[in-house]
Amino acid sequence: MLKYYKLEADHIVLAEDEDSSDIIMMSIPTSEQRSVLLKEYEIPEHTITSAFDNDELSRIEYDDDFMAIVFKKPKNYSAEDNFQFSVESFGIFIFEDWILLLTSSEFPLLDRRRFSKINSLNTLVLKLLNYSIFHFNEHLNIINRINNELEEKLKSAMENKHLLSMFSLNKGLIYYTSALNSNGILLTKLQLGRSLKFTETERELLDDILIENKQSQQQAEIYVNVLASMMDARASVINNNVNSLMKTLNVVTIALMGPTFIASVFGMNVTFPFTLGESNPSSFWIIIIISVLAMLISVVSVIIFMFFWESRR
Repeated sequence: MLKYYKLEADHIVLAEDEDSSDIIMMSIPTSEQRSVLLKEYEIPEHTITSAFDNDELSRIEYDDDFMAIVFKKPKNYSAEDNFQFSVESFGIFIFEDWILLLTSSEFPLLDRRRFSKINSLNTLVLKLLNYSIFHFNEHLNIINRINNELEEKLKSAMENKHLLSMFSLNKGLIYYTSALNSNGILLTKLQLGRSLKFTETERELLDDILIENKQSQQQAEIYVNVLASMMDARASVINNNVNSLMKTLNVVTIALMGPTFIASVFGMNVTFPFTLGESNPSSFWIIIIISVLAMLISVVSVIIFMFFWESRR
């Protein structure tokens, strides 16, 4: 998808065509659009590919006509991802008087809350980088809430489904930590270098973005360490829940042994003493009472045994 924007009164607005635009945003370009990037804009094929390569590290490239920035941001999450968070790359190509933005998912450039007070293309570049860090912070908060919900479910769980979801969260956090570290290196290069002529206000914004990125990286590292250190403990919770269930099943099995034995004995095709048999109409109820008493004795005996066993421990 191809969209045109321009700067107007310190805000981004839609433009009618390429000639009247300052910003071109291209989402997943077609083969024809790629041909335009290669021939008209003279962007190398490997640089275009880097802008959509999720494994590409954040970096800066210089060309005769433009400067390219490849940056990392979180991939939009959906329920189908099953708690698997991942990252993606996007490219900012800074020409003399306009910017080309290559991205897999569109940026909300018309959002006045996130993209406001933009009086130059350099400020726009910083706002795009800042939005990426903001997106990371949002996802980290969501991951923390999901982790807390999974912990509550694990307290009574007896299957590995929730534990596997935590493994997916931990994997996504590792991707986030790597991406934030890569972004931090690029931001430091922008801060120390002279590739873009920033104003004093823009340099202050860049310093704030670098601080936000460091804080996000530290937060992601903390979540990774907490998830990794508690994974064995959470697996033990599931084992304990299964053991508790097995204890209950054992009590039920032992309780049924008495009635089963009595039913087996009186089910034999022999003559029974104490006038128990077909000639005695009360035989059925006598056998039922004996079975119930045997079951109660078995249950009480098991409970008493377990009580004293736990007391000794």
